[in-house]
Amino acid sequence: MGILQTIRKRLTTQYIGVMVYEDICVVKVQKVKHEKIVFEEEKSFTLATKDKLTKEVVAYLQTRQEEVEQTYVALFLNTHGQGVVPSCERSVYEKFHIDYDNIKSVCVDKKYAIYASDIDIKWAQKLFADVGLDFIFSPFLIVENLRKHAIRKVQGIVLYMLVGINSITVMIFQDDKLLYGTFINIAREEDLLTSEFADDMMDESDDDLLDDLDLDMELEESEEISELLEEAVSDKKSLTQQEDDTIKLKLFGQDLRLVKYFDASLREFYDNELYESDFVTQVKIYDGADLNPEIVRYLKEQLLVDIDVQKTEIDEELMKLLKQEVNAVA
Repeated sequence: MGILQTIRKRLTTQYIGVMVYEDICVVKVQKVKHEKIVFEEEKSFTLATKDKLTKEVVAYLQTRQEEVEQTYVALFLNTHGQGVVPSCERSVYEKFHIDYDNIKSVCVDKKYAIYASDIDIKWAQKLFADVGLDFIFSPFLIVENLRKHAIRKVQGIVLYMLVGINSITVMIFQDDKLLYGTFINIAREEDLLTSEFADDMMDESDDDLLDDLDLDMELEESEEISELLEEAVSDKKSLTQQEDDTIKLKLFGQDLRLVKYFDASLREFYDNELYESDFVTQVKIYDGADLNPEIVRYLKEQLLVDIDVQKTEIDEELMKLLKQEVNAVA
């Protein structure tokens, strides 16, 4: 054990994990002493825009930092300009049409690389200019960490999906070999139009239709989806019928977008010659957003494969990564 690690165990170390979504910022704080959590708190703040932390958020973080000298702040990266490639070699980026000179990348176990655009990195740095930022963690790293520490190892071609409040992260492995990965923000309908799958779903001549596209209506036209929607609405007993219809329709609209993006990413994996694709034999879903059970049932019926769902607290997984990284640096 190193000297720094020995000293750290005797002192109080504070870990702060931050997750910034479209209109909310979630902050989780843990103080650790003698390898035990002596204080824990989680707070949520409303944001006018995800491009700027409010004075309340900045004041809270600064106060926490003043309390404990040994404080580490980490951000959960929830932006479009990130992804994975199945190699750590620079040449692979050109194959996937990624400008290597405008990204930051991390090699994972000398097998594959996670990257984020310089724009996203600068956005994060600017966001935390008043408080400082020690680490930025990609959701791909969370999936990798969960996969590595799974009690029951799965074999074959496995699709792993991390479901967050407004995003999904998909990674497909054949044993320990990465075959495919993508990150998609599902919070807004506009995201469909900027995703890498948009070109596969519409011709260039359809550009004029982009502004008029209503994803919810498109999905609700399906008879099967409509039946699921009716079942979901009727399940809620605690609200009045009018309140139930309004809330459930909105929530289920988000769930339907998840299905749409899931289908698109799987189709991309199967159809795009860039990927070494074969039939997915198992699906592991890390559920950080309390998925509607009907969505899981729908996916099972569509894929005809075993789907295992594991409840996952993304903020807890972020804290685990933060502690691992701090200890590794020491």
